[in-house]
Amino acid sequence: MNEQTKETLDAIMRAMEIEKETFDFYTKAEKKTFNPEGKRIFRWLAKTEEQHYLKLNELYQSLHEGGRWVFYGGSTIAIEPAGADEKQVGFDTDDRQALEIAMEIEKKGIAYFDALLEKTSDQDGRDMLLALRNEEAEHLRVVTEKYNAIKR
Repeated sequence: MNEQTKETLDAIMRAMEIEKETFDFYTKAEKKTFNPEGKRIFRWLAKTEEQHYLKLNELYQSLHEGGRWVFYGGSTIAIEPAGADEKQVGFDTDDRQALEIAMEIEKKGIAYFDALLEKTSDQDGRDMLLALRNEEAEHLRVVTEKYNAIKR
């Protein structure tokens, strides 16, 4: 195994750790909040982070065993529609803090995938990493939107 492959595998392993930590955070946040909208958003975020982890694990195995990148067409997990009884605002302080943490986590995820993109010349690899990076950016957009709604 050459040094560049080892570095790539190490970076993917770290990305998997980040996705796992983020999944754990969102799962805890979902359980902690009593706000239906907060639960729905945190549940969606946790599911997408889990999907990222599984895809990165598949990628790690494929690169390790055969040096091949895997295809990633993007997440297929949609946010559940708001319930009729769901209030659109009303997060309490703990939920606001959770959203602040979530914004920082997503910003770090974007930066991490940007750094991986700079080191990847394989077009399939770049396509996959770009799709993951863009999903993290969408997470940040959703979390920021919810955060701004409760600041008013």
